[in-house]
Amino acid sequence: MGSVGNPFYEEPAARRYNYARSADNKAVRLIFLKGAAKNPDNKTLMRKGRFIWCKNLRYEGTNDRGLREISFTIGKGKKRFTVDEAAVLCLPSGIFVNNNAFFRSYEKVFAGFSSVFCYDKAIRLMMKNSEERWKSIEEFGAYLQAAGPFKIGTLVEARIGYFMPARDELAKKVEQLAQLYCDVRCCHDKKTQLVNVLSHVHGLAIAPAVKELVADFFEWSSDDPNAAHPYGIILGKTRDNSAYSGRELYRVNFGGTIYEKVHPVQMEVINEV
Repeated sequence: MGSVGNPFYEEPAARRYNYARSADNKAVRLIFLKGAAKNPDNKTLMRKGRFIWCKNLRYEGTNDRGLREISFTIGKGKKRFTVDEAAVLCLPSGIFVNNNAFFRSYEKVFAGFSSVFCYDKAIRLMMKNSEERWKSIEEFGAYLQAAGPFKIGTLVEARIGYFMPARDELAKKVEQLAQLYCDVRCCHDKKTQLVNVLSHVHGLAIAPAVKELVADFFEWSSDDPNAAHPYGIILGKTRDNSAYSGRELYRVNFGGTIYEKVHPVQMEVINEV
């Protein structure tokens, strides 16, 4: 999430987004994550984290993964693009997000972004383009929320590269795994060196002499169940979330640790209720 050398790295994790100069009554600013490019038709949406003004939003129901989908057009084109909620971030015109390296908080990289399914202006656009007639935006909004995959009691797992565990929990896990690795490999003299690298004590750079050790550790840990992050249970929506922001953030209990303001793109459903 925090380095371009990371295969899970997403550009919005290190960009600053200012308030829009124009209102978003007819189009909304959307930012597309790498998952959107799995559909070859969507490759033009990948703009290195830059937002795109999207028009004619329409709700397309849920896909085979239970994720809500939207379609839209861009610019003067008539082509409709379709993406699911795991591959898109919404940026209301009145929202400012700063993920600059000097200001970002790794565990809250995605918390500043909104959801098209909670932002009222995006909802209005989708309601306008719906084939069904709705009595009010509140009714349509409730319909969209009911279709969402994240409900109280839902079992979820953290998405690799998108979710940052609490630092104290991460430190304990690193210490535990390093000890297990050194027990298996009989290299206790290298434990401190390994922990320092995994904890970024000396920054992101890894000395050439240590790279082989680190590479072997990652290969070993990829098959060890102790290295897996615990599953989580959704406790509900974040309590202090503003309706104006259009943010869809959750309280999630991961292995006994409660995390506030978890964005939907940071989770994957294990078992729907």
